[in-house]
Amino acid sequence: MKKLSFILVMIFSVSSVFAQKSKITGAQNYLTSGKLDKAKEAIDEGIKHEKCVNYPKAYLVKGKVYQGIFESPLPVYKSLEKNPLDIAYAAYLKALELDQKGKMLKPVKAQMTNMIPDYTNEAVTRYNEKDYAGALAAFEIVLEIESMNFFKDNQVVDTIVIYNAGMAAQKAEKYDKAIKYYKQSIDYKYGGAKTYAYLSKVLKAKGNEKEAVEYIQKGFELFPNDSDMLVELINYYMFGGEPQKAADYLDKAIALDPNNASFYSAKGQLYDKMGELDNAITMYKKSIELDPEAFIPRYNLAIIVSNKVSKHHKEVNEILDAKKYNEAIKEVYAEYENVIPYFESALEVKPGEKNTLLILKEIYFKLRNQKEAYLEKYNEVKSQLDNIQ
Repeated sequence: MKKLSFILVMIFSVSSVFAQKSKITGAQNYLTSGKLDKAKEAIDEGIKHEKCVNYPKAYLVKGKVYQGIFESPLPVYKSLEKNPLDIAYAAYLKALELDQKGKMLKPVKAQMTNMIPDYTNEAVTRYNEKDYAGALAAFEIVLEIESMNFFKDNQVVDTIVIYNAGMAAQKAEKYDKAIKYYKQSIDYKYGGAKTYAYLSKVLKAKGNEKEAVEYIQKGFELFPNDSDMLVELINYYMFGGEPQKAADYLDKAIALDPNNASFYSAKGQLYDKMGELDNAITMYKKSIELDPEAFIPRYNLAIIVSNKVSKHHKEVNEILDAKKYNEAIKEVYAEYENVIPYFESALEVKPGEKNTLLILKEIYFKLRNQKEAYLEKYNEVKSQLDNIQ
């Protein structure tokens, strides 16, 4: 009787294992017929069983099912799982880990080969959605897959992915990784001047000012006619207390690209900073001519003109003779009226800009007793500012 019981237990155990492994086979069959929902249901249930937990093929099938969900063009299947590609990748790694006889190498390699474009597409999608950390993670998995042993006989250096990983890391403010991938890109001579420019920015963000300057200079030596490199040099010297060097590089940049409005605007800001206001005005006007929608040169030009009038106003306030003061203040009010179009012009290209509105409010207030229209404009601007605040 005991022997019979033992046999019955064995039969039950074997049949139980068979039943669970049949779930794995069923999942594969559902996958082959394109029924991803049924395939997911079968594999999720079958792989939980203790007899399948260490069954390499179960994880191979799981990887295929979840990779199929990712690759499916049908929304009904895509919605089955939020991050199917990560689950598939983990399943393939588990299949390799459990594989004692080397049976998984060939099928997993085949799936991993397809994972490279899958993860690349996922990275691009996440980058475009501004999920830069997610994009970086996806690019890094591509690099991880490409470095696996079963690709070593045909190993390639995926410079595009390395460079894009650097860009994603920079956007995600993961500066150490950005530095790593940009330096690798430079080692592989990929990305040209942009790589040096971006690396310099990241190093500066990390506080590595000295190294940042070294890469700016290296980039300029290698790409002396590249506008991206010039912009980095200009910014460095412009805000680093060496305006003449910035001016020299700006002249070179303008010579290379004479229709680039931003270069004239930058030159205007440089002259502005150096107190050469007439030259600044000339540069700002040229920038506006090339780019009528640019706000900064319009606003800065308005500030220069406004400051001249404010200075004149202060001088007039020092006049003690009432008759002379009354004559002089009329001239000041006329000058303020001439200033208004500059700020209104800036406001046209950037409606609601707070600083512009504040200055206009002040000017309208000064002129409120000169013309009734200015009192109305004062109230309009005040109302706008109240809504902003």
